[in-house]
Amino acid sequence: MPVVLVHGVPETAEVWDELRPLLGRDSVTLSLPGFGAPLPEGATPTKEFYADWLANALKELDGPIDLVGHDWGALLTARAATNGAVPLRSWVMDVACVYHPSYV
Repeated sequence: MPVVLVHGVPETAEVWDELRPLLGRDSVTLSLPGFGAPLPEGATPTKEFYADWLANALKELDGPIDLVGHDWGALLTARAATNGAVPLRSWVMDVACVYHPSYV
């Protein structure tokens, strides 16, 4: 069971480099297209594009998965966790407050 780490914006997957050795288990970092990985030709970088991209990337991994998201990656993590298309064992996000109406 891997821990899958999804970075935010404008970071890249390298934001996880110091944490990964401390986890004591297998981990995978995903690089959002356009942020540490090329944006596919013709892709329109919308929320739906990134949500589909993450779901497809997670489906390629052996699950169940422990998913960790930071910043934009956290929002995408919440989406992946709630659409039921990916076998997650657990998930966590660090910006849940972004859903509050008075969040600035």
